Amino acid sequence: MEDALTVQSFITQFEDAERITYDARAKSEQCRDYFDDKQLTEQERTALEKRGQPPVIFNEIKPKIKTMLGLEKQTRKDPKAFPRNPDDEDAARACTDAIRYVCDDSRWDDVRSAAAKNIAIEGTGAVFVGVKRTREGYDPEIRKVAWDRFYYDPYSADDDFGDAQFKGIVVWLDLDEARRLYPNADEVIIDTWKSSSAGETYDDKPKYKTWADHKRRRVRLCEHYYREGDVWMYAVFTGGGFLVEPMPSPYLGEDGQPECPIKAVSLYVDRDNNRYGEVQSMISPQDEINKRRSKALHISNSRQIRVSQNVAHNPNQVRKELSHPQGVFIGEAGEVEVLPQTDMLMGNLNLMQDARDHIHRVGANSAMAGKDTGGQSGKAIALQQMGGMTEAADYLDAIRRLSLEVYRSVWARVRQFWTAERWIRVTDDEQNVRFVGLNRPVTALQAMAQQMGVTKENVQQAPPKVQQQLQMMAQDPRSQMVVAVENNVTELDVDILVDEGVDTPTIQAEQFQVVAQMLPGAPPNIQPILWEALFANSAFRDKEKVLEALRAPPDPQAVAMQRMQMQMAAAQAQAETEKTQSETVRNLADAEAKGANVQLEAFKAGAQAA
Repeated sequence: MEDALTVQSFITQFEDAERITYDARAKSEQCRDYFDDKQLTEQERTALEKRGQPPVIFNEIKPKIKTMLGLEKQTRKDPKAFPRNPDDEDAARACTDAIRYVCDDSRWDDVRSAAAKNIAIEGTGAVFVGVKRTREGYDPEIRKVAWDRFYYDPYSADDDFGDAQFKGIVVWLDLDEARRLYPNADEVIIDTWKSSSAGETYDDKPKYKTWADHKRRRVRLCEHYYREGDVWMYAVFTGGGFLVEPMPSPYLGEDGQPECPIKAVSLYVDRDNNRYGEVQSMISPQDEINKRRSKALHISNSRQIRVSQNVAHNPNQVRKELSHPQGVFIGEAGEVEVLPQTDMLMGNLNLMQDARDHIHRVGANSAMAGKDTGGQSGKAIALQQMGGMTEAADYLDAIRRLSLEVYRSVWARVRQFWTAERWIRVTDDEQNVRFVGLNRPVTALQAMAQQMGVTKENVQQAPPKVQQQLQMMAQDPRSQMVVAVENNVTELDVDILVDEGVDTPTIQAEQFQVVAQMLPGAPPNIQPILWEALFANSAFRDKEKVLEALRAPPDPQAVAMQRMQMQMAAAQAQAETEKTQSETVRNLADAEAKGANVQLEAFKAGAQAA
């Protein structure tokens, strides 16, 4: 009896959440319909058909949302872990590689884009950070949660659900699949087969209103996470009882305590805790655009006339003849007069244009899309786009906060489930495949080799004395004892950040341009610093390698060789200078001797003539 009461309390929580958020979810469904061109009701379509007018829709909402979705794709940034202590740089690099590996394996870019679309249209995006079974154990996994399968505490007011007392996911399963997954709850599943009502949004597609679908042999269950004090609890229930008894959440957070694996964020929350996105504010002007255009089209195809009594005996016949291109009127000239409706037509067109302009001013605008260039320069267009992006700051910030929560939970899953030695492949190296070892045991022999600076690559170049010491150490059985664990994920202390500010690309590009202009005329001792700053602000794919090479201390042999080359070049230059000077002196002496001979010959010639 106690278990039944407990299950009923969970069902009551779910049903209250469904009832209180019904209006907000109905508006979210309307927002999705408007994005999908479903903007006319059946009554409106019927009225247009009676007029003989096509139900034309000019969807101004979809291009706006598609611009926002494109902006989300353009501003994607990979996560990066930063060390909290000066000696943790290698650990931070290993953490970064592990998180990026999980994101690539889970196709996080696609999951994030789907959540970003829900945030823009319905107003809320949700992601589940769990694990999946693999050959090597359990790997972290990121899964998308459909907005209409996600339910939450209706009294939560924070846009990131930080104050929510419970969150959950509604799941529909085939009856046989549910009995296979929960063999210990077979009786509960069968009882649910006869049970109660469900809502209109959390049900399966097409919509059902019960906990079970007898036609398709499916049952509905709730994966429920709730707070009990400071601990997140977990349970799975259905209309007939528990499938999984309440227990602490199997997923641990950064602090080692059970956490809720459902990460969600809303774009806007009103004072009644209703959550909505960007589309909701565009529905009213979109309706006016459709109705004003439909009215203008109706006015264009309609005519008001004034006729004399001689031809007005049958008004319907006059109207029919007037609408026909080859209509015939029997009467004198001027007995049929078409009244102008230009004022009504222009009024509807002007109001329709004003509604279009209003939608264009909301959210992502043409300036951000780079469409209003007007012959401007590239820098002016970039500044205009940056100004337009301020309209999407809330949207980008919501995605950034959701991404950050996901990255931190991914790292928490890595620390929880990757307890054995694990090697991950880093796929961003185009030249050579690089592997990173986590929880890698270090033996006494390996520790000794590391202290001597000997690796597998340079062991052949090591001094003979060092090689002899390592060989003697290898013969000792104690050399294979594990003395340390390299990149122990349970001990790595890092800060996980994501840089997705809307102004970062522009500032980075400006800094790159300034440094590039300074580099050619900089003194030789300043050029290495400028080269480092140039690559730091560039979009070069492998710039980390270049920066490591620039920051590395110079090789003594290379420095000595460079100094020797400089000395040889200076000596050669001095020899060339001395050679040039001696040739100049010799040429001057030859010139003076030739001048003296010329004068002597001239004197002799003058003497003979005398």
